[in-house]
Amino acid sequence: MGVFKTRTPGRICLLGDNTDLIEKPTLAAAISAYLTMELETNDSGSIRITAADLDRTEEYRLGESPTLDTPLRYPKAVCRRLETHITSGFSATIKSDIPISAGLSSSTALCIATVQVLNSAFDIGLSKAEIAELAYVVESEDLGVECGRLDQYSITYGGVTYIDTGPKPTVTPLSVTKLPIAVADTQESHNTQELQIWLRKRIRDNEPLLVGSLNRVVNLVDAGRRAVEAGDLHTLGDLMNRQQEEEKLMGTSTQRLEEFCRAARSAGAYGAKQMGAGGGGCMIALCPPESDGEIVSALKSFGAPVWKFDIVGS
Repeated sequence: MGVFKTRTPGRICLLGDNTDLIEKPTLAAAISAYLTMELETNDSGSIRITAADLDRTEEYRLGESPTLDTPLRYPKAVCRRLETHITSGFSATIKSDIPISAGLSSSTALCIATVQVLNSAFDIGLSKAEIAELAYVVESEDLGVECGRLDQYSITYGGVTYIDTGPKPTVTPLSVTKLPIAVADTQESHNTQELQIWLRKRIRDNEPLLVGSLNRVVNLVDAGRRAVEAGDLHTLGDLMNRQQEEEKLMGTSTQRLEEFCRAARSAGAYGAKQMGAGGGGCMIALCPPESDGEIVSALKSFGAPVWKFDIVGS
């Protein structure tokens, strides 16, 4: 019997939100907001999972097929995928400071944390690529989430990454450890799954407006990679602003998101854009050091939570 622990970051998307839905590149970074999972193996013959922040515990017997329609469906779906490797009972506790439903990938962080801690506890031997792909399969196939591979690979690999999200994904770590970013939660309610279903349908229908915008964003991602590698924050900020213009064209932005982005730019941000599927959630601002305080104050004036995250490794 033993105790195993993992700490998994959330993520931001610098450029390329939703381009993974068409299996194109994205530019992302793991951030200093974490989900921790501690697992203790035992001889109880049961799997017991507790979400401390939700004050919820779910339990089932080894060999049973757990239901996947409950708040703890993510870790249970991972356990079901890895059931042949789970050779003893265990008790696991989850704690998180990643904001929920804000576009920072708290659900994917939970999925990956479960894979990682089981990988350690039962000596499964999964590589980073295998951990990321398993998390993607669990979300997309087992849980029916309309997602691409941005979240799973950016969180698993950590740092700032350029990710080709096609069927054979590749991850290129970029040699940058700091970016002056501020993230604000608009607190505008939205349903990520519904938005992604809506986007998927429009992609399947080959809607010219949407497909044209997404392809232009793909070009912004490639230019953003070059800007990050060159340390050119002015250009990166301009590219973020240009993506936000495309978000408006695609219909994924909202009036409140636009107000937040305008306020950040007016306070001196190099650039500002929404994150995630859209319809609400978080936005990100790229902040010159001399304007950092003004930008944070401008965003806080909306009564919104604002965070200054660091870029973190895997």
